[in-house]
Amino acid sequence: MFPQRSSEVYRTPESHRPPPALELARNLEYPNLNVADLNARLENLSPRLHDCWDSIAINEHHHLALATNRREGRHWWGMFFGYERKHMNHMSVDNADFKLQADHTVNLVRYAENDVLLVALGNTGLQVWSTYSKVRNPKSPYCLFLVGESFAHPTPISQLSVFKADPRKAVSASLDSTLNVWDLSGADLASSYHSRISHTDKLTGLATPSSSADQFVTCDRGGCARLWDVRAAAPSSTCLYADSAHLLSFTCAAWAAPTELQGDNNVYLGDYDGKVHTLDIRVPGKLAETNEYFDKGYVSQLLINGTHLAVMSNLPASVKVVNVQEGNKAIYSHEDTHLRLTDAIWTDDKTLVTIGHGRKMVTHSIK
Repeated sequence: MFPQRSSEVYRTPESHRPPPALELARNLEYPNLNVADLNARLENLSPRLHDCWDSIAINEHHHLALATNRREGRHWWGMFFGYERKHMNHMSVDNADFKLQADHTVNLVRYAENDVLLVALGNTGLQVWSTYSKVRNPKSPYCLFLVGESFAHPTPISQLSVFKADPRKAVSASLDSTLNVWDLSGADLASSYHSRISHTDKLTGLATPSSSADQFVTCDRGGCARLWDVRAAAPSSTCLYADSAHLLSFTCAAWAAPTELQGDNNVYLGDYDGKVHTLDIRVPGKLAETNEYFDKGYVSQLLINGTHLAVMSNLPASVKVVNVQEGNKAIYSHEDTHLRLTDAIWTDDKTLVTIGHGRKMVTHSIK
């Protein structure tokens, strides 16, 4: 046991007489001296665009939805906003058409129909919001109305895609390999197709075609890609490719546009080695083509725009655009785009917009 006099060394000085805990916030005379001081400081909960820009979406009317999150400290939370295309280069809280602060992070936003927004939250929830209605509010038609909400996934949703052929249908997936196909045609959010174990490894990619709403493709970290048919009576899938050598690890997927030479039969799969593999859904078990785009970093996202394929990487964050009808000819390249690239959209035939952490938004003009 220490001598009694040693405790006097660590004793609080008599001169230290801070005010009550509730009065310590913003007190410069006693800054951050103890836990009570830290807890008494009021947290800034005012609406703002946080530093982490995590998801972006655009509808046919060129209206943008943006999700930003506060990812520091012990309490993470986020907001999502809506903007007209003309405000894209100077987004702020004041010029947003709509905005909502959430108690949890806003991981993904995707437009279904032009006035319907799907929002995936960090608490595993999926919400569907009506964003525009002249009937509900003629003077200010941009207003949010919650149409439905569901917690059908046991873990947060990591993949969310809307069927372009039928915007009233969408498919979501989480890393635990849970799948849900959503029907938005009613006045609620209903899961019409559910699979609890779609892959034996972590599900990392999801892609839907632009010409039909009957099929979609998923891939996982173990090098497996599967084709799903939502018309089946029970959830079932066909194995498109399985890497028996355990050399591939897929990270993302994209379904080819019908304007390509192979129509909408090709599926692109990115991997952790910076490569993109092409699969023909009519010829399962065989990779039609493999192209390397990055010698450093992994392919984090693939985005189709007609004959243009945008290939994005992380660690480091880079962007490459190729023309798939000209032998994957590279037509654009950009390096060190963000500290971490999180999402991207095509705003027109020649403009790609990426968002992320650090350099929040970057516009890429394709010649």
